[in-house]
Amino acid sequence: MSEVQPFSQPTRQSSAAIIFILGRFIKMLGRQFWPVILVFFLNRKSSGINGYTLFFLGLAGFSALISLLNYFKLYFYIKDDELVLEKGVFRKSKINVPLDRVQTVNFRQTIIHQFLNVVAVDIDTAGSSRKEFSLHALSKPQAELLREVVTSWQSAAQHSAGRLAPLETGLDTDSAAPSVFSKLLFQLTPLDLAKIGMSQNHLRTAGILFAFFASFADDVKDALGIDLEKKLTWWLGTSQGWDILLALLMVIPVFLLGSFFFTMVRTVLQYFGLRFWRTERGFKIESGLFTRQEVSAVLTKIQYVLWSSSPLMRLFNMMKVRMPQAASVDVTGKLAVGLPGCYAPQLEAVRAAYFPEENAQNWEPHGVDGIATFWRFLRIGLLPTAVLILITRSWLQNGAFIWLLWLPIALWLANRYRRSWQWEVSDEGLRAQWGTFNRTAVLLQWHKVQAVSVRKAIFTKRATLARLTLYTAAGDISVPYIPFEKAQAVQDFVLFKVESGDRAWM
Repeated sequence: MSEVQPFSQPTRQSSAAIIFILGRFIKMLGRQFWPVILVFFLNRKSSGINGYTLFFLGLAGFSALISLLNYFKLYFYIKDDELVLEKGVFRKSKINVPLDRVQTVNFRQTIIHQFLNVVAVDIDTAGSSRKEFSLHALSKPQAELLREVVTSWQSAAQHSAGRLAPLETGLDTDSAAPSVFSKLLFQLTPLDLAKIGMSQNHLRTAGILFAFFASFADDVKDALGIDLEKKLTWWLGTSQGWDILLALLMVIPVFLLGSFFFTMVRTVLQYFGLRFWRTERGFKIESGLFTRQEVSAVLTKIQYVLWSSSPLMRLFNMMKVRMPQAASVDVTGKLAVGLPGCYAPQLEAVRAAYFPEENAQNWEPHGVDGIATFWRFLRIGLLPTAVLILITRSWLQNGAFIWLLWLPIALWLANRYRRSWQWEVSDEGLRAQWGTFNRTAVLLQWHKVQAVSVRKAIFTKRATLARLTLYTAAGDISVPYIPFEKAQAVQDFVLFKVESGDRAWM
């Protein structure tokens, strides 16, 4: 009697999914009606039952009904080597995903998930710019079984095709069934977490907070009629220029301190307890304090390896590593596969797994043309200085010319940027590194390249310089300010390697 294939019959989620469907629906309604909710709680004229109360009671009942219907109308199953999802209440839909297109099966657990002992499952595929679909709640054994079924099917297919490379740890490649292997490469300690938090981009966090407060001011104006922007404009119009400058000098440090604290808290919440595993098919990362995430990087689908470091990270001997995969879901988002901080041994393990022949290659070094200094200086020096002088001249008078002091610093930074640009080519790949204070490096194999473009620069007399761009299924890598003939030579060589080689890009 043949063994029954798991998930061959239509399967519902765990009953706990009703809670998450309801929460998601209420969250969506809250985004639409939050000004009404704000008015209801802050501007109530009576405590009895009124139109607002009836409106919210009706909304709650409607939300509960829709959530129940969504739960009972969602099924998933595996049929004919495809993962199938059927859903819909008023408009039914059916999604068929071939198992060989499934890139990763990732798990996510909020506090409620952990309390109910269930996990959310995100299915990410090659050929899609987003998650193919998500399951709100499966029991942990059921979720593990689903991932095992998908992984086993793909491993068996790659073993038979000879595409799954064995690890150096003694995997049995002659066995028909794939081996289960995982090795812990790295685990974040509290000290590591503090180092990563301190070395994050706090200015970016400050920008996010500023955008949030600006949006909040607009919403308060619409909901309560309080025009915060008008009050600020009045204050700016009645204050002296140096008073405004003094206020900025007092507010900005406080704002940056708040940004630093916010960044530290966000880092702890997102990366607490991070563990980095080497698996048979690639890498796996587990992290999160309140929301635990488990994401995977399939080795055959990693398009290139990118690592970067800020001055603080270099002080800690750490670097940030990313492994973009083919058609990954928002490679810069929460599910991007990478390490927020690690040490040299972990980076070497990733590089060795992605490009085993790297150290045996004969690398030919190159730089970029000196004109890169001028254009960098124009972008970070001349143009910003001119804009700042024009903006501040009306209230700083001649004091606005203090911005000219930035020009020699900008020139030094521009020259440092040009000198930092180095790229190397070999028979099998590309290595490049660049950056003034924040340094970035990339490692790419030629067979991962999907297309190559050479764009001439328009700012030289005979357009003797060009930008070389290599496109992969997870993004592009560009080398600027190089001789046009050299860029063409690399383009011809890469296209020859791609067309004549037999190695798959994923």
